[in-house]
Amino acid sequence: MSFTRRNLKVALLILYLALISGTSSCTEVNDLWLLISSYEDIGITVPDLAFFLATHGYNASPEKGYVMVTFSDGDEAYLTPNGAAPRLADLWSEPPTQTGPVRVILPDAIQRNVTYDRTENSKFIREVTRRVIFPVTPLGMCYDGSKKLADTYESFNYRVRYMYDPSEWDWQGHLWVIVEDDDKPDLWIAVDSYYGVITEDEYYKAPYSFDGFEHLDAINPEWRLV
Repeated sequence: MSFTRRNLKVALLILYLALISGTSSCTEVNDLWLLISSYEDIGITVPDLAFFLATHGYNASPEKGYVMVTFSDGDEAYLTPNGAAPRLADLWSEPPTQTGPVRVILPDAIQRNVTYDRTENSKFIREVTRRVIFPVTPLGMCYDGSKKLADTYESFNYRVRYMYDPSEWDWQGHLWVIVEDDDKPDLWIAVDSYYGVITEDEYYKAPYSFDGFEHLDAINPEWRLV
Protein backbone atom coordinates (compact mmCIF):
# COMPACT_ATOMS: atom_id res chain seq x y z
CA MET A 1 0.00 0.00 0.00
CA SER A 2 2.84 2.43 0.86
CA PHE A 3 4.39 1.87 -2.58
CA THR A 4 1.10 2.75 -4.25
CA ARG A 5 0.74 5.93 -2.16
CA ARG A 6 4.28 6.97 -3.04
CA ASN A 7 3.63 6.50 -6.77
CA LEU A 8 0.46 8.55 -6.46
CA LYS A 9 2.31 11.39 -4.73
CA VAL A 10 5.02 11.41 -7.39
CA ALA A 11 2.41 11.47 -10.14
CA LEU A 12 0.60 14.37 -8.46
CA LEU A 13 3.84 16.32 -8.13
CA ILE A 14 4.70 15.76 -11.80
CA LEU A 15 1.22 16.90 -12.78
CA TYR A 16 1.54 20.03 -10.62
CA LEU A 17 4.91 20.96 -12.11
CA ALA A 18 3.55 20.41 -15.61
CA LEU A 19 0.62 22.71 -14.89
CA ILE A 20 2.72 25.58 -13.54
CA SER A 21 5.49 25.22 -16.13
CA GLY A 22 3.37 26.57 -18.94
CA THR A 23 2.47 29.76 -17.12
CA SER A 24 4.09 33.09 -16.42
CA SER A 25 4.80 31.92 -12.86
CA CYS A 26 7.87 29.98 -14.07
CA THR A 27 10.22 32.93 -13.83
CA GLU A 28 8.54 34.17 -10.66
CA VAL A 29 9.17 30.80 -9.01
CA ASN A 30 12.84 30.93 -10.05
CA ASP A 31 13.17 34.45 -8.62
CA LEU A 32 11.39 33.46 -5.40
CA TRP A 33 13.73 30.50 -4.97
CA LEU A 34 16.74 32.75 -5.58
CA LEU A 35 15.50 35.19 -2.93
CA ILE A 36 14.99 32.58 -0.20
CA SER A 37 18.30 30.96 -1.17
CA SER A 38 20.12 34.26 -0.66
CA TYR A 39 19.32 34.50 3.06
CA GLU A 40 19.26 32.37 6.18
CA ASP A 41 17.55 33.06 9.52
CA ILE A 42 17.36 30.37 12.18
CA GLY A 43 14.68 32.17 14.18
CA ILE A 44 12.37 33.46 11.44
CA THR A 45 8.65 32.94 12.09
CA VAL A 46 5.76 32.60 9.66
CA PRO A 47 4.68 36.26 10.10
CA ASP A 48 8.32 37.36 9.73
CA LEU A 49 8.67 35.36 6.52
CA ALA A 50 5.44 36.77 5.08
CA PHE A 51 6.55 40.33 5.88
CA PHE A 52 10.00 39.70 4.38
CA LEU A 53 8.49 38.38 1.12
CA ALA A 54 5.98 41.25 0.97
CA THR A 55 8.79 43.80 1.28
CA HIS A 56 10.38 42.16 -1.78
CA GLY A 57 7.23 42.59 -3.84
CA TYR A 58 5.48 39.24 -3.38
CA ASN A 59 1.80 38.77 -2.65
CA ALA A 60 2.46 36.84 0.56
CA SER A 61 0.05 36.09 3.38
CA PRO A 62 0.73 34.22 6.64
CA GLU A 63 -1.42 31.18 7.25
CA LYS A 64 -1.35 28.65 10.08
CA GLY A 65 2.17 27.22 9.93
CA TYR A 66 3.12 28.49 6.46
CA VAL A 67 3.17 31.45 4.09
CA MET A 68 1.12 31.43 0.90
CA VAL A 69 2.53 33.28 -2.12
CA THR A 70 0.20 34.08 -5.01
CA PHE A 71 1.86 34.74 -8.37
CA SER A 72 0.67 37.15 -11.04
CA ASP A 73 -1.25 34.45 -12.94
CA GLY A 74 -3.02 33.13 -9.84
CA ASP A 75 -0.77 30.13 -9.17
CA GLU A 76 0.23 29.58 -5.57
CA ALA A 77 3.25 28.32 -3.66
CA TYR A 78 3.69 27.63 0.04
CA LEU A 79 6.72 28.28 2.20
CA THR A 80 7.65 27.12 5.69
CA PRO A 81 10.52 28.54 7.78
CA ASN A 82 13.19 25.84 7.96
CA GLY A 83 15.24 26.85 10.99
CA ALA A 84 18.93 26.01 10.64
CA ALA A 85 18.55 24.21 7.32
CA PRO A 86 20.01 25.87 4.19
CA ARG A 87 17.96 28.75 2.73
CA LEU A 88 15.33 30.87 4.42
CA ALA A 89 12.41 28.48 3.88
CA ASP A 90 11.23 25.29 2.23
CA LEU A 91 9.05 25.47 -0.89
CA TRP A 92 5.89 23.36 -1.15
CA SER A 93 3.52 22.66 -4.04
CA GLU A 94 0.58 22.16 -1.67
CA PRO A 95 -0.17 23.58 1.80
CA PRO A 96 1.99 21.60 4.29
CA THR A 97 0.02 19.74 7.14
CA GLN A 98 13.15 33.79 14.44
CA THR A 99 16.17 38.24 14.38
CA GLY A 100 16.43 39.53 10.83
CA PRO A 101 17.59 37.50 7.85
CA VAL A 102 21.31 36.98 7.22
CA ARG A 103 22.40 37.14 3.59
CA VAL A 104 24.38 34.04 2.56
CA ILE A 105 24.81 34.90 -1.14
CA LEU A 106 26.41 38.22 -2.05
CA PRO A 107 24.05 40.63 -3.85
CA ASP A 108 26.00 40.57 -7.15
CA ALA A 109 26.96 36.87 -7.10
CA ILE A 110 24.00 36.00 -9.33
CA GLN A 111 23.08 38.66 -11.86
CA ARG A 112 19.79 39.04 -13.73
CA ASN A 113 19.50 39.82 -17.45
CA VAL A 114 23.02 41.13 -17.96
CA THR A 115 24.34 41.54 -21.52
CA TYR A 116 28.08 40.91 -21.99
CA ASP A 117 30.17 42.48 -24.75
CA ARG A 118 31.64 40.08 -27.32
CA THR A 119 35.35 40.10 -28.16
CA GLU A 120 36.57 40.23 -31.74
CA ASN A 121 40.10 39.13 -30.82
CA SER A 122 40.73 36.33 -33.33
CA LYS A 123 43.88 35.13 -31.56
CA PHE A 124 42.02 34.71 -28.27
CA ILE A 125 39.08 33.00 -29.97
CA ARG A 126 41.43 30.49 -31.63
CA GLU A 127 43.08 29.75 -28.28
CA VAL A 128 39.72 29.17 -26.59
CA THR A 129 38.61 26.89 -29.42
CA ARG A 130 41.79 24.81 -29.33
CA ARG A 131 41.70 24.21 -25.58
CA VAL A 132 38.77 21.79 -25.88
CA ILE A 133 37.62 19.03 -28.23
CA PHE A 134 33.93 19.52 -29.07
CA PRO A 135 31.40 18.25 -28.30
CA VAL A 136 32.44 18.00 -24.67
CA THR A 137 29.33 16.00 -23.76
CA PRO A 138 26.39 14.66 -25.78
CA LEU A 139 23.62 17.05 -26.80
CA GLY A 140 21.25 17.66 -23.91
CA MET A 141 23.89 17.33 -21.17
CA CYS A 142 24.76 21.02 -20.96
CA TYR A 143 25.06 21.02 -17.16
CA ASP A 144 27.91 18.49 -17.16
CA GLY A 145 29.42 19.95 -20.32
CA SER A 146 29.44 23.52 -19.03
CA LYS A 147 31.05 22.44 -15.75
CA LYS A 148 33.79 20.65 -17.71
CA LEU A 149 34.30 23.72 -19.91
CA ALA A 150 34.58 26.02 -16.91
CA ASP A 151 37.04 23.70 -15.15
CA THR A 152 39.17 23.45 -18.30
CA TYR A 153 39.31 27.16 -19.05
CA GLU A 154 39.92 28.07 -15.41
CA SER A 155 42.87 25.66 -15.38
CA PHE A 156 44.40 27.94 -18.05
CA ASN A 157 43.70 30.98 -15.83
CA TYR A 158 40.81 32.30 -17.90
CA ARG A 159 37.93 33.97 -16.11
CA VAL A 160 34.69 32.13 -16.76
CA ARG A 161 31.03 32.90 -16.06
CA TYR A 162 28.03 30.61 -16.40
CA MET A 163 25.02 31.74 -18.43
CA TYR A 164 21.71 30.11 -17.52
CA ASP A 165 18.28 30.18 -19.15
CA PRO A 166 15.83 28.23 -16.92
CA SER A 167 13.43 25.64 -18.30
CA GLU A 168 9.94 26.53 -19.51
CA TRP A 169 6.96 24.47 -20.71
CA ASP A 170 8.36 23.97 -24.22
CA TRP A 171 12.02 24.60 -23.37
CA GLN A 172 14.31 22.35 -21.33
CA GLY A 173 16.56 25.22 -20.32
CA HIS A 174 20.20 25.72 -21.20
CA LEU A 175 23.53 26.34 -19.51
CA TRP A 176 26.65 27.59 -21.26
CA VAL A 177 29.75 29.65 -20.40
CA ILE A 178 31.39 32.87 -21.46
CA VAL A 179 35.18 33.26 -21.28
CA GLU A 180 36.81 36.64 -20.69
CA ASP A 181 39.45 37.82 -23.16
CA ASP A 182 42.66 37.92 -21.13
CA ASP A 183 44.02 40.71 -23.36
CA LYS A 184 40.84 42.80 -23.28
CA PRO A 185 39.03 42.69 -19.91
CA ASP A 186 35.23 42.91 -19.95
CA LEU A 187 35.07 41.38 -23.44
CA TRP A 188 33.93 37.78 -23.72
CA ILE A 189 33.42 34.83 -26.03
CA ALA A 190 30.51 32.45 -25.51
CA VAL A 191 31.14 28.71 -25.59
CA ASP A 192 28.54 25.95 -25.82
CA SER A 193 29.63 22.51 -24.61
CA TYR A 194 28.17 20.88 -27.73
CA TYR A 195 28.56 23.46 -30.49
CA GLY A 196 31.76 25.19 -29.37
CA VAL A 197 32.42 28.93 -29.77
CA ILE A 198 29.21 30.89 -30.42
CA THR A 199 28.99 34.44 -31.80
CA GLU A 200 25.18 34.82 -31.95
CA ASP A 201 23.94 37.75 -29.84
CA GLU A 202 21.50 35.64 -27.81
CA TYR A 203 24.41 33.79 -26.19
CA TYR A 204 25.67 37.01 -24.57
CA LYS A 205 22.58 37.65 -22.46
CA ALA A 206 20.77 35.26 -20.12
CA PRO A 207 18.19 35.49 -17.34
CA TYR A 208 20.91 34.48 -14.86
CA SER A 209 24.73 34.66 -14.93
CA PHE A 210 27.18 33.73 -12.18
CA ASP A 211 30.74 32.60 -11.47
CA GLY A 212 30.17 29.46 -9.40
CA PHE A 213 28.44 26.30 -10.60
CA GLU A 214 27.00 25.84 -7.09
CA HIS A 215 24.75 28.88 -7.65
CA LEU A 216 22.48 26.74 -9.83
CA ASP A 217 21.02 25.39 -6.59
CA ALA A 218 20.02 28.93 -5.62
CA ILE A 219 18.00 29.36 -8.81
CA ASN A 220 16.32 26.01 -9.50
CA PRO A 221 13.38 25.32 -7.17
CA GLU A 222 13.28 22.11 -5.14
CA TRP A 223 9.63 21.29 -4.60
CA ARG A 224 8.64 19.38 -1.49
CA LEU A 225 5.86 16.80 -1.46
CA VAL A 226 3.17 16.86 1.21
